[in-house]
Amino acid sequence: MRLCLRFAWLLWVVGLVIFAACSQEEKLYRVSGSVTFNGKPIPKGLIFFDPQAEGPQGFANIEDGKYDTSLPGKGRGVRGGAYNIRVSGFTGIENNEAPFGDALFPEYSDTKDLPKADSMFDLDVPKK
Repeated sequence: MRLCLRFAWLLWVVGLVIFAACSQEEKLYRVSGSVTFNGKPIPKGLIFFDPQAEGPQGFANIEDGKYDTSLPGKGRGVRGGAYNIRVSGFTGIENNEAPFGDALFPEYSDTKDLPKADSMFDLDVPKK
């Protein structure tokens, strides 16, 4: 009987440890803001936050010059730290081969240290 109780207790403890390990999701922070090209809002686009260290990539869709990494299905937050930021901007006028429209500029990239907190980050892609 004691052996059964010890075994049951052991299974319960192992179950709790597994549950705790699986339920700990990494904290990602929201980044939102505006993205312009030559001072005008980008109609459609994508912004990517590529961590310079290990970790998940953040991203968001750009619509009418605004983006928000917290929108379900349209973004993913960041951990904070040093990031390579990439922006692709489009006209927003759909055609068969380009659902976001024609590109406004070649992919733009920059770097930025993002805080370990929700934040705002506005970016103006310069005309080359």
